[in-house]
Amino acid sequence: MQYRKFGETGFETSILGFGAMRLPMIDKTTVDRDRAIPLMLRAYEQGVNYFDTGKWYCGGDSERALGEAIKSMDRSRIRVSTKYAMGKPTASDLREKFETSLRVMNLDYVDYYHLWGISWKSFETELSIPGGPLEEFIKLKDEGLVRHLSFSFHSKPGDIPKLVDTGVFETMLCQYNLLDRSNEAGIAYASAKGLGVAIMGPVGGGRLGSPSE
Repeated sequence: MQYRKFGETGFETSILGFGAMRLPMIDKTTVDRDRAIPLMLRAYEQGVNYFDTGKWYCGGDSERALGEAIKSMDRSRIRVSTKYAMGKPTASDLREKFETSLRVMNLDYVDYYHLWGISWKSFETELSIPGGPLEEFIKLKDEGLVRHLSFSFHSKPGDIPKLVDTGVFETMLCQYNLLDRSNEAGIAYASAKGLGVAIMGPVGGGRLGSPSE
């Protein structure tokens, strides 16, 4: 496994991470543990040290399944990423969902906690209002429950520099692959500003692994 400096987080991250959005399933809400946990442990044995999940992945069962796999890993060697899935974005909603994520993963802290799929508009009008989710988000780090504040991104590429320049975030997760290079300039900007950048969908949701025109 090869490793690279992950922004200014002080961590050397494996160039291949493990995304837990598409785990083998028994049904729409139940991860197949007999297949999924060996996959995660095999990745760990081969040097993968970045594991990414989200509250609603795999019908809401991804975080729990990852937490079960982590029991067989050296926690000090890995970094865990999960996300705040906004419903009605309030400080109490963020706190409640974060504490639920911690509980189902059976963890004392999360390394990278993302504001999930944000845009510049949502950051300005929903997240950063006085007494809103952003203040609670920052408190999680102040309390030692989150090591690094992050955002994941599906919006207009021009929003990335604006979000980076808030100074809030230490890492970013966004899509980038040979079918979609729209975030290329934003990735370079974030990296130049010291953010660790992780890529989702590096093989286009599997499309780049299949024969096509």
